[in-house]
Amino acid sequence: METIHRRFSSQFRSHWIKVKFYKEYPLLKNVKRLEGVRFCEATKKAILYPVLLDKESINCPGAQYAFGWVCSLEERNELLNCCQDKRRTQKSIVESMLSYIPHLKEPPKFIGLNTDGEPDLMMSYLVPEEVMNLLKIFHNRQGKNMDVSICSMMSVCGGVAVRTYLEERVSFSFGCDDSRKYAQIGRDRLAIGIPKKLFKIFVD
Repeated sequence: METIHRRFSSQFRSHWIKVKFYKEYPLLKNVKRLEGVRFCEATKKAILYPVLLDKESINCPGAQYAFGWVCSLEERNELLNCCQDKRRTQKSIVESMLSYIPHLKEPPKFIGLNTDGEPDLMMSYLVPEEVMNLLKIFHNRQGKNMDVSICSMMSVCGGVAVRTYLEERVSFSFGCDDSRKYAQIGRDRLAIGIPKKLFKIFVD
């Protein structure tokens, strides 16, 4: 039986990454535990081998926030200051934007990328033509427009992975400065996430 990973890769001619949120330590074989990476960076590594992440693995404050690992007021202020420095805008603007970014209220213990088993969502970096084909499939089978919300902050971790998981809908992102750099997202690609609930719409 063809796996969901192979079906997506075959349908849309691109690398896909399975994303799984674990509440407990998963008993997995042949996975690599990463350290000192950004989530977006880890998704590119997962194309080569299965990856397991936890709070200590990720050094990006934005991803820490998206996955629910920024809890204290001090950590939140550090995040706001970091985003303000990067975006060169007022702190009040950054704080307003932060309120729109999805984040997990119950943080996972671990995050698996291309690990065994059924994922919570599928992610990829697609060229516009592949996105067009994906939209055509959605329109033909659902008979309605695809509503999306796009942000340039924490775009892959929050805007795609967490939003897709929480809202159970397809999510798009044009990336952020860090994801473009560390995940090596080409100028001709955008990030997309598809929740488990909608897999059967896109691959039979």
